[in-house]
Amino acid sequence: MQFDGIGKIKNPLGALTGADDPLANIKIGALADLTEAAAKVALEQAQKLLAQINLSLQLLQSAGYGIASLDIELSLPPKVTMKLETGPTVKEEKLNEILRDHAGQSVITMVVGSLIQANKLRGSVTVETLELEGVQIILATTPNITLQWKDKGRNKK
Repeated sequence: MQFDGIGKIKNPLGALTGADDPLANIKIGALADLTEAAAKVALEQAQKLLAQINLSLQLLQSAGYGIASLDIELSLPPKVTMKLETGPTVKEEKLNEILRDHAGQSVITMVVGSLIQANKLRGSVTVETLELEGVQIILATTPNITLQWKDKGRNKK
């Protein structure tokens, strides 16, 4: 770089003329193709995931859970949020049977395994005015399960 007499760079843009910009050679059409390919992969993953989600929701209903909501976020990987309602009709032996019968299906085993653990924690909140209202399961890069308690008198008014 060349400097003038007071320490300023002479022609600062001239120093950049030899710099290589790896993005300068990418064509807009190539970016559009890449975006389209990523969207296609995301859709294919979502369709595979939804097949297992549909089956798991049917199986959970047979075990006594109510399906409160299902949210799907198309991303890589897709994010699925299920809200399940619990009640006295939830049968742990049915959950164990589902786990055994669908051992090769990762989504189903993850969801059912989480619900089995949640059922074990069901009685851990011992406040008389609270009851377990439901379970929220989020299937994403890091899956999580949330137990939700409510005031027993809230729906009796």
